[in-house]
Amino acid sequence: MNRLFTTSINNHQDLVRIIMVVLFSAFISLFIPRTNAFKFDFETGKPWRYDNLIASFDFGIYKSKSDIENERKKLLEEYIPYYKIETEKKIQNTQRFITNFNIVFTKNKEAFKFTTTDSIKLLQTGISTVEKLYFKGIINVDDKENNEKDIYLLETENTSIRATISDFYTLKEAHLFAEEAIKPLADDVEKFLLLIVEEAIDYNIVYDNITNKKLKDELLNQVSLTRGKIQEEEMIVSKGAIITQEKFNILNSYKIEYEKRVAGQQKSITVILGNFLIVLLILVVFTRFLKLYSPKIYASNRNITFIYFIIAAMIIIEASVVKSGLTVLYAIPFCIVPITTKTFFGPTTALHTFIALMLLSTFIIPNGTDFIVLQIIAGMVALFTSVRVNYWSQFFISNGLILLTYFIGYFAIAISQEGEINNANIENLGWIVLNVLLVLLSYPFIPLFEKLFGFVSEITLLELSDINKPLLKELSIKAPGTFQHSLQVANLAEAAAYEIGANTLLVKTGALYHDIGKIANPTYFIENQVSNINPHDDLTYEESAHIIISHVSEGITLAKKYKLPDIIIDFIRTHHGSSRVEYFYQSYLKNFPDNEVNESLFTYPGPLPYSKETAIVMMADTVEAAARSLKQPTATIIDELVEKLIQHKISQQQFINCNITFKEINTIKKVLKKMLHSIYHARVEYPNS
Repeated sequence: MNRLFTTSINNHQDLVRIIMVVLFSAFISLFIPRTNAFKFDFETGKPWRYDNLIASFDFGIYKSKSDIENERKKLLEEYIPYYKIETEKKIQNTQRFITNFNIVFTKNKEAFKFTTTDSIKLLQTGISTVEKLYFKGIINVDDKENNEKDIYLLETENTSIRATISDFYTLKEAHLFAEEAIKPLADDVEKFLLLIVEEAIDYNIVYDNITNKKLKDELLNQVSLTRGKIQEEEMIVSKGAIITQEKFNILNSYKIEYEKRVAGQQKSITVILGNFLIVLLILVVFTRFLKLYSPKIYASNRNITFIYFIIAAMIIIEASVVKSGLTVLYAIPFCIVPITTKTFFGPTTALHTFIALMLLSTFIIPNGTDFIVLQIIAGMVALFTSVRVNYWSQFFISNGLILLTYFIGYFAIAISQEGEINNANIENLGWIVLNVLLVLLSYPFIPLFEKLFGFVSEITLLELSDINKPLLKELSIKAPGTFQHSLQVANLAEAAAYEIGANTLLVKTGALYHDIGKIANPTYFIENQVSNINPHDDLTYEESAHIIISHVSEGITLAKKYKLPDIIIDFIRTHHGSSRVEYFYQSYLKNFPDNEVNESLFTYPGPLPYSKETAIVMMADTVEAAARSLKQPTATIIDELVEKLIQHKISQQQFINCNITFKEINTIKKVLKKMLHSIYHARVEYPNS
């Protein structure tokens, strides 16, 4: 038990990674469809790539959506609508006429000089006209409709009579009838009576919404979704056969029935387990690749968490789009993944991450072989076009090339499938344009991810390397000599990093900030002393060494105050490693030979450089500072100085934690010598003849 506990403690990082892989696999598998998907991809105009396909059960051949819609449309065109009589309208509007007549007659009796007999005749004429209209009926239809169109007129809930629209008055015809019936009267009386009659005219035969909806639904439900049938053991398609539209309909019908029947027989827990295992397998293999080819990235759980996070986020987006049935798959900006991961981890890790994402996507995108291939091509273009981020124009050039790749790839696939470019779905091109525009979001996402996960991108390094940044500006004012020294170290280190393939931008930025701690006590460092007064003359050797050594801790404090990234602070911590302040150490030994020296008082606390980049800055800092003290810097003297100082660092084991080789150190020495020759205009010494 103790042995197991000890093993667990010693390998806790690996255990954490295993738990992460399992948890992310379980999470991602939840978004994979839980059906036993049809295992074949097929498209019209392309050959069947698999063995002969035999039906394993009877199934009907589903009609296409357009066929079903056409049949339903035809049925609706032939449908005879139902109307109902609103019997109360006749009574209501007749009474309305009488009431209005009495009101108007009383008001205009003297003006028209009506007698009681006249008014009774006019009232009877109006009532007769209204009753005749409602006896025949006024139907609520558009006057432009065919008057010979049949309808059913409901007499009761269960009985109806067949009629035509022409059997009734339209509203326009009703007004014309009233006008003709009242026309024999005098002009002034005709206008008076016609206005009152027209107010009483309204529809009394109206469309029965409830009955018609019910009957139409029943009629549409009678439309069969299938046409024809395939028997069990019947061949559906043979190997190599071209898939016609008819074959496509049969295959699609078989796929639908297969997923209904076979998937329905599968236990949900079994399907979930299968999804989990396949996702787990992909992530395990992917993580193994990280361990072999990107060990630095694999060593950080934070890095792995971010990679899994961005994969899971894209899977959620894909699954949501597919589940919603939206036709916007081409708008999903997959290229964000390779661009973002490359920014933080380099092209190798970005490629592996993107391939893992695409492998997982094949289980979510239905029949998406061509879609996945197109995305992989676009992702690879994104990888090699977004090489550097020095200029904003490069972002747009990269996106332009991605868009061009999408267009060429999409049309190429369309031609290979359909035989001609005209059959390509132009709507998808619009979604592709949106996709590429969304890819631009990867650039503002980069600083967001930096904050969330503590990464440092090239964009941030470029910003930090600006010598007008507040901290560097303060260094140039308070410690101008140190600032010039830092600039020289940055140039030397950048050139050396380039030659051995290290991160040049990181090296340059780290070198610019490595000595910022000297801001606290600038005059105690020789490069900032502009007079013959040396403040160390009034201090003991131990005190002087303490001030010199403290520029590391002071630098760390300043860097944290200005919120510099940890990866830059590491250059401040490591640029002296665990070396000694030799001048004051040797001076102490010389002046106090009989005293026992506490070596720790003259030794930097470390840590040692842990990467090629931090090792390069240590070497560049050491040789640049020493070269400044040379009175006559000839080429030979500089070469000997570089060899001596770097060899001394090696003998002190300052590089034992770095993954740097002797070959790379020799290359760095050559670069430093060459650069220092140029800086100090050193000439090669020729022997006297």
